[in-house]
Amino acid sequence: MLMENANNPNSPSSAAAGTNGPAGGHIGEVKAGARRDSRDLMPESDGRDGRDGREGRRVKRKRRPIQPESIPMRKLIPNLMTAGALAAGLASLHFAQDGQFAKAVGCVAVAFVLDGLDGRTARFLKVTSRFGEKFDSIADFTAFGVAPAFLIYQWQLKSTMGATGLAIAVLYILCAAFRLARFTYQARKQKLGAPVSKFFQGLPAPASGAAVLIPVMLELSETVNWRSPYWLTAGYAVMLALFMASTLPMISIKGLRISRSLAKPLMVVAGLITFGLIMDWLLTLSALTGIYLLTFPIGVVLFQRQQAKLAAEAAAGGAGGAAPKS
Repeated sequence: MLMENANNPNSPSSAAAGTNGPAGGHIGEVKAGARRDSRDLMPESDGRDGRDGREGRRVKRKRRPIQPESIPMRKLIPNLMTAGALAAGLASLHFAQDGQFAKAVGCVAVAFVLDGLDGRTARFLKVTSRFGEKFDSIADFTAFGVAPAFLIYQWQLKSTMGATGLAIAVLYILCAAFRLARFTYQARKQKLGAPVSKFFQGLPAPASGAAVLIPVMLELSETVNWRSPYWLTAGYAVMLALFMASTLPMISIKGLRISRSLAKPLMVVAGLITFGLIMDWLLTLSALTGIYLLTFPIGVVLFQRQQAKLAAEAAAGGAGGAAPKS
């Protein structure tokens, strides 16, 4: 019986021997080794499947926002104006290189108009963006920093002062870059679409770009046709450059408010300015820019009054908020 059970593969004792005996144990070890080898051959996760390969923890992936296939045309209008201002500044460099100074000044004037419209258009259409702010700073640096400096250098400073004239042009460009970099940094702290301040910190780059070209415009004007001495042009450019980099307050026309009684006289002034631009646009632009520079003392006085008012309100608020201790 024992021999039959041992030779019978279907007997219970044979099944037990197949499981626990040498042959059965070898098969079990092979299966376990195969499982270990399969685990060793599996590559560790690199995190792309959403899990950490070392600890097995799920990693949160940031989903990129879905970009729409089309955008409203109104969102592009301010940036198109900024691109036009940048192109006008580059065109001014071309004409200044060729000695066509009237066209070069005209390109800066076109950039000035477009620069005044792009920001207002963005706020009106409610499409302000950080990209638009930085794009506008690049266009301002080209049109009101590089282009005017290169223009006055080609017009007078190159032939009369040589390397010193080039140094003055470089100084102007560096101050314009510093002014715009400071403006861009301060704009980051403000909320998009925030109310415009009544004062600029330093002479704004567009106004400085127009002001530094007054000597050029006075010579090109058919009414005046006066050429300033080279030393006066150089000193004037240095003064404007330092004024840009300073923190002195200048009145902002964007935040300026007038009384209702001055609305009709202002319309008459606008008509006279239009007539002057038709008759002699170079002289008219020189006069308007000079008038704005002359408002500097007024801006300082108004800024000091505003600061004093804010200080008084803060002191009154602090005194009223402090309750007496019992």
